[in-house]
Amino acid sequence: MPGSPVKNIVSAISLNDRALFINTLFNENPGLFQETISALNSMENFDAAMNYIAENFSSWNLKSEVVYRFMMAVRRKLK
Repeated sequence: MPGSPVKNIVSAISLNDRALFINTLFNENPGLFQETISALNSMENFDAAMNYIAENFSSWNLKSEVVYRFMMAVRRKLK
């Protein structure tokens, strides 16, 4: 279970995880992280978010622990 629903994905991400995601998934680019969170927050469902990730971050290993943790935060917003 990803956890209780949230209104903003950022609120589902701890400070440590935020640093991990920015450094690992977003090539140390906090602006790209914020832009991605904004885009994902505006989506209507989890499938749309997965399509966005697949189109914009094709190099991510979707089976990695870091991506899994990020997507669990996204799922809390887009159940």
